[in-house]
Amino acid sequence: MMFHDLGYVIGKSYGLKGKLLPYTMLEELASSKNLEEFVEKLRPTDYGPYVSNLPRPLKPTSIELALRRHLVEIHFDMAMKSKNADVIRAYFMKYLTSNLKTIIKGKALGKSHEELLELVDLRAEELVRRRDIVVRAMAAKDLTEAASFLYGTKFGEVVDFAINVYEKEKDLTVFDIAIDRAYFSAVLEAFNKLRFAEYKKVRRIVAVDIDCYTVLAIMRSKLWGLTIAESRRFLLDKAIDISREVIDMMLEAGSIPDVLSILEEKTPYKSMLSEPPTSDTAIIKTLEEVFERLSLKRALEAFLKDIFSVSVPLALLKLKELEVRDISAIAAGIDGGLSASRILQRIVKLQ
Repeated sequence: MMFHDLGYVIGKSYGLKGKLLPYTMLEELASSKNLEEFVEKLRPTDYGPYVSNLPRPLKPTSIELALRRHLVEIHFDMAMKSKNADVIRAYFMKYLTSNLKTIIKGKALGKSHEELLELVDLRAEELVRRRDIVVRAMAAKDLTEAASFLYGTKFGEVVDFAINVYEKEKDLTVFDIAIDRAYFSAVLEAFNKLRFAEYKKVRRIVAVDIDCYTVLAIMRSKLWGLTIAESRRFLLDKAIDISREVIDMMLEAGSIPDVLSILEEKTPYKSMLSEPPTSDTAIIKTLEEVFERLSLKRALEAFLKDIFSVSVPLALLKLKELEVRDISAIAAGIDGGLSASRILQRIVKLQ
């Protein structure tokens, strides 16, 4: 494979940013009478080749997987054709962990192999030649057997612990936290290897991801009634803009609102929730949304501030991922018979 310098992926990122669908196009998609018309409107875009030949009848799930395949191939191209882009490669792990989450949660719900086949696309695994674990987990007879295929991998121990928590709490989110721990560990490791000049620029983007994971893992651990020692099993070696001392304070806090107060008083993440919801689950959900908006804001800023940095391709991938999610939400809304205005309430406007 031919490698290029970082300028290749930076230039490509600016080009792809210019091709992101404008809000007017999302409005046009939302006004589609059915999924056939929706796909026809996507045909002239970069997504056209991915959705045009989908099997009929069209389903929102198959459309979403096709859109994600486009994102996966863009990311792979950037990750593998650029020298010194370990952090971009680390972020590629997200697609592998996404499939693994779908399979493990599906097994917890008793879904069959055939049902799971409709929910995953293995393009990411094909590109990095790592299909074995996912395919075996998908074919497992139950959750326990699926988890056994992860033993000896970076997911094994924490997924095993997550199963114990799930059996008590019946909250599928525990598998998201467990599998994301391995993913964000890889991101953190690659980030820490960056040269100082790059480290400073990329920090603004990576910090939101790592710190968001850390805070939400602590909050959810409290929701599940875990001890401090048990909660630590979900945590990374460190956060980025949250010190170890503050993490310890959060772990020792008596409640989820207390964790939120520490976050806003002791970290750079001030005034995250101007009016915190009253329930613990609502605090977690709202905080997750606020972190996401901050992540997107920093992604947009990277195109203006960090012109020659690896933060630019990372920013593009975040914006592209949002676009895929928005288009997928539109497809689901059309299939569900929602009005265009209701559908558009579900998408995230960048500006």
